[in-house]
Amino acid sequence: MGCRGGALIESNDGKQHQIISPMGAIVMKNTVSILAVFALAGATFAAAPAEAAKKGAAFFDGKTLTWVVGSAPGGGHDFFARLISRHMQISIPGLKTVVKNRPGAGHIIAANLIYRAKPNGLTVGSFTTGLVYSQIQKKKGIRFDLAKMSWIGKAQSDRRVASVAANSKDYKTIEDIFNSNRPVKFSASGVGAGSYNDAFMFSAAYNISRKIIVGYSGSSAALGLLRGETDVLMGGMSSGLGYVRAGQLKIVLQFGKVLPGIPDARDFAKTPVQKALSTMMENQGKLSRITAGPPKMVPDRLAALRAGYKAAVTSKQLIAEAKRAKRDIDPLIGEDVRKAIIAILNQPPEIMGMLAELSKQKVDMVRHTGPVTKIKRGGRRIIITVGGKELTAKVSGSRTKVTVDGKSTKRKNVKVGMTCTFTWPRANSEAKRVDCKG
Repeated sequence: MGCRGGALIESNDGKQHQIISPMGAIVMKNTVSILAVFALAGATFAAAPAEAAKKGAAFFDGKTLTWVVGSAPGGGHDFFARLISRHMQISIPGLKTVVKNRPGAGHIIAANLIYRAKPNGLTVGSFTTGLVYSQIQKKKGIRFDLAKMSWIGKAQSDRRVASVAANSKDYKTIEDIFNSNRPVKFSASGVGAGSYNDAFMFSAAYNISRKIIVGYSGSSAALGLLRGETDVLMGGMSSGLGYVRAGQLKIVLQFGKVLPGIPDARDFAKTPVQKALSTMMENQGKLSRITAGPPKMVPDRLAALRAGYKAAVTSKQLIAEAKRAKRDIDPLIGEDVRKAIIAILNQPPEIMGMLAELSKQKVDMVRHTGPVTKIKRGGRRIIITVGGKELTAKVSGSRTKVTVDGKSTKRKNVKVGMTCTFTWPRANSEAKRVDCKG
């Protein structure tokens, strides 16, 4: 987590201690002269970027910045894009911003658009950190190189954790999972999702017999644990935090020492692949809500965007607004984000081999057909009746393919009375396809 006014160092006992710079209130006596030297050097090196940012900011006066988002309106990526871009209109005088949602292909479409944009500073965007996996796996359709993009910043951390139901009889600790005498049932929204990737990689590295059950997204992942349908949920800490606070879920493992009293994956990492995976997942957890522009952006404009982004995400107004929406802010700016991305991309052969196996994973789908009886939340939930029972499909704006009479369409165009076929991993989950007639 961040530290206001200084840096955090970690001692051998695992505790973190704050060192506050000369700008802060605490100065250690024996380090005054050293800090003074660093402060002078820092001021000298900071002058050039500051001048570049000032020059670049003048360019944006009266200009419109397009912010591309890899998801549909309403989600976390969309929330932060709109929040930060709005506050950057304050931190960069005269700048106007417009957010454009370009969902599809697991954020690949949006990343491609950003990558191919002119490097004039007028196009940036946000997408999932999961594209790091996609690039390593060389997924079809990728036309970008994350290492070459012009990195602006990141707004959050979402530490990777493993959670179980608080009342689980079989799995109360991470040791119970390691020593399980049956396949451990991991929940995931689908193949390629962060929850699936984490479960596959973790279980493979630690030789855990597994069964990954897909179709659990959002709150249904936590509910699946509580109902005993699944055993373990892996993913970002934010995904089940509400249930943890309510005492319904229990975190049994974390990647990176953040939560007191929770075992860290490094404590159990013995082999090179286990150590490499722990590092990769820890680094990935530090990066959430990332923002970048196309490669070779005009340097002074990039400096201005980074400075404007930093001013926005550290402003009291933005932090307060995010807090009201129950969103945490843990920012990182520019080059630090680029270095972190490159560190995740550069994996040893053992990890690359696991990712190659991950890319081959497939899930058998089932189909159910029936008349549409109800539609909720603008098509986000579509209900059909099959054999006298209601089945409810979650319909994602980016992951679910929707057709009416053979033509692609939006979920809002599905109407009561149509006959629809849901293609999904299991009933009452997120549909991969919704094909309707009428």
